[in-house]
Amino acid sequence: MEFVEEKTITLLKPVTLGKGEATSTYDHLDLREPTAGELESASKADTQLGIIISLIQLIAKVPRGVVQGLCQRDLKACADFLESFSGVTPPTTETSSPS
Repeated sequence: MEFVEEKTITLLKPVTLGKGEATSTYDHLDLREPTAGELESASKADTQLGIIISLIQLIAKVPRGVVQGLCQRDLKACADFLESFSGVTPPTTETSSPS
């Protein structure tokens, strides 16, 4: 199975923030492997759901209201992708030692 490092999640239900000319609609989120700093920042949330929301916000670089406005299926798609990095061992290059 091929390991995916980045993924664009196309939202089933786009999220719109703002009013009038300040309206922004988000129809996708670009996600990638989280950094240690992002994991640390997100872990300060009080609940598991809060951690996921914070992590998506940090990685996708969108306002928190966008992530809070995701439907459950879109939130799950994002969370499933980010959780795919848990327990992953990076590939190593084998080297032979001189005999």
